[in-house]
Amino acid sequence: MKSERIRINMNNELRMTLTVFFFFMTLAMPVYAYSLYVAPSSEVPLRTGKSGQKKIIAVLSDGTRVELLKEEDAWALVRTAGGKEGWMLRRYLTETPPPRTQVETLKKKNQALREKYNKLKEELAQISASGSDFKKQLTKCIAERDSLKTRYQQLKQDAANVVQTRKLLTETQKKLSQANEQLISLKQRVNNMEANSNVKWFLAGGGVLLAGWLLGLLSGRKKRRKPSLL
Repeated sequence: MKSERIRINMNNELRMTLTVFFFFMTLAMPVYAYSLYVAPSSEVPLRTGKSGQKKIIAVLSDGTRVELLKEEDAWALVRTAGGKEGWMLRRYLTETPPPRTQVETLKKKNQALREKYNKLKEELAQISASGSDFKKQLTKCIAERDSLKTRYQQLKQDAANVVQTRKLLTETQKKLSQANEQLISLKQRVNNMEANSNVKWFLAGGGVLLAGWLLGLLSGRKKRRKPSLL
């Protein structure tokens, strides 16, 4: 029985602790205000409390922008642009901006669009100028490419001519080498022929001399024999 009472007391204390904790957490939570506008009407009083009998601290005209801080029943706690806080009937607040505010907003948007348009126009002009420069560079690159292509074809032709010339030179050198070999062979043969011819002439000359000597010898003997016969 005693333990049951202790358990009940502990549960009660826990509940009380949690209740106090959540209460202070609720108080500590920030209020997120957002902007509303006073709906079209004559004039709306801003009071110190949630009652038509409370003191009026300001009178808000239609279209006035306020920050909604809190709502209770049919009343709303708001803050004006000047920093005044007070209560007013919630039905006089709307999320739709007044016409003059919409016009001002549209003017600002229109001005922003004009500025954006002018900026885009300038960028377009720069892009056009860049495009013109790009076209010039492209034309120059095409001309350089055509020139390089022509030079390549010329070099290719020259290379083919060089190859052909080298081939002809090799063939000519080969023929020249063969001609030199033939010339050397012919010179050798001529030298041999000249040597043989000299020998023949030498032999022929020697034969003539020998024949003359023999004839002279025979003639001398005949002359010596004739007186002995007389």
